[in-house]
Amino acid sequence: MLGLSKLFPKSKIFSKYNLTYLDENETTEVDAICGAFMFMEKTVLDEVGHFDEDYFMYGEDIDLCFRIKKAGYKIFYFPKVTTIHLKGESTSKTKFSYVSNFYGAMSIFVNKNLNSSSRVLSYILRFGIFMRSLVSYFKRGVKFIYPILIDAAFFFASFILSVYLRFNILPNKPYLFIIIVYVLMWTLIMAIFGIYLQKNRFSIFKTLNAIFVGFFVNSSITYFFKEYAFSREVILASTLWALFFLLSWRVLLKIRDFVVEKNILLNKINLLVVSEKKLNENIEEKFNSRHNILYYENDVSKLDFEDLKETIIIKNIHEVVFSGENIESKEIFRLMWTFKDKNVKFKIVPSSNELILSKIRGDIENLSLIEIEYNINNKLNIFSKRLFDFFVSLILLVVVFPFAFIYSKFADLKDAVILPKLLVLPSVFTGKYSFVGVPIWYDDYDYEFLGKKGLTGMIQLYSSEITRKEDENNYLIYYAKNQSLQFDIEILLKTFITIIKK
Repeated sequence: MLGLSKLFPKSKIFSKYNLTYLDENETTEVDAICGAFMFMEKTVLDEVGHFDEDYFMYGEDIDLCFRIKKAGYKIFYFPKVTTIHLKGESTSKTKFSYVSNFYGAMSIFVNKNLNSSSRVLSYILRFGIFMRSLVSYFKRGVKFIYPILIDAAFFFASFILSVYLRFNILPNKPYLFIIIVYVLMWTLIMAIFGIYLQKNRFSIFKTLNAIFVGFFVNSSITYFFKEYAFSREVILASTLWALFFLLSWRVLLKIRDFVVEKNILLNKINLLVVSEKKLNENIEEKFNSRHNILYYENDVSKLDFEDLKETIIIKNIHEVVFSGENIESKEIFRLMWTFKDKNVKFKIVPSSNELILSKIRGDIENLSLIEIEYNINNKLNIFSKRLFDFFVSLILLVVVFPFAFIYSKFADLKDAVILPKLLVLPSVFTGKYSFVGVPIWYDDYDYEFLGKKGLTGMIQLYSSEITRKEDENNYLIYYAKNQSLQFDIEILLKTFITIIKK
């Protein structure tokens, strides 16, 4: 409750909840075990009862164990069997609902099981739960509100600095009130632009736009509300200072993230080797200077995508190296798509170069590892592709779509080739489809990493040459790896020429 278990992890007094003082490899009698994986005879459940439905998310396993112990049974931790439990996946620990559910379960447990034993102990526990939940609410509140407070403080500082530099005095109380109005207006505009959403907090582009919009809004106040009128020179200077301050702290945090992501400080990182063979001793020794080498323990020839994904998450893997001809490319790409926003790099050993995973001794400097990349996930490519789709579809919607739509009402579309594609233009404009991508009619499309469905693409263009399902997969993966705006235009032009020749 007081956090002493973190300070004294080996203490039997302070670490009874997580039992960190015990040897995790020894069978031990304990007070409670995790409800995610427990075994018992059904007769025990019939005697003590099942999970209590008063608990919404947490605490029901501890409550059940408490009743089992109370009935005279023993509970054991057994390390010979292992399982993977992704703790906290049901509810994000950053949300306020997690605090309510977690500490609410504690309160239910105390009220249900400890009220009769000692009234004093019950009050102490309730007070501790209340204080602990209060601290958790506060910490999450600070995490949510700190960007707003930092921005508001910098907006305020920008005005104070601008007034001082312009008039060589600090603003008096009436002017301080006016400054607060401007700061609130600017902060409100930042919120309207969605900058305080988790995904946009450090967005340079959105921050820049919001500050400029705030400048025009605040400037207009000087015309329509004379009581809040302010020197336009001060507002302009405040805008420039705000740009400097607000962009600076975001850039600094981005630099920090870049240093961590690229491992500029050369800290040791976790490397997962997915292969049927292990590194030879010489190579492993050299890798150990920069990596903590881990091996994928399951059968690589029957690679389980979900299991590998869980391994990367649980063991905090930063780099994954694949080797072996039995690993399918689409599984690797699918995994890469899952971790596209995470700091995980994927590399592969070419089949012609098995040095890293063989028993052959060689020089580590000559080792050839190819970093796996696919262009369709490149942010610049995504932006340029969407920009192209948006503007071209907008032009076609104005110039071509009305005539195509009217004509479709009277024409037979059974053998039509171009017309059905033109009728889908609104979906390209909204971003549901793209001009180039996976065929719209493609039934086996279940891999997001291959991009959006499109009006044309590699499969549509070379359909006459495709005889096997493997050929389709190869074309889709080839496009995902090599996608670019130039490549998309090339496919569009070839599609247009093919249709004309027909």
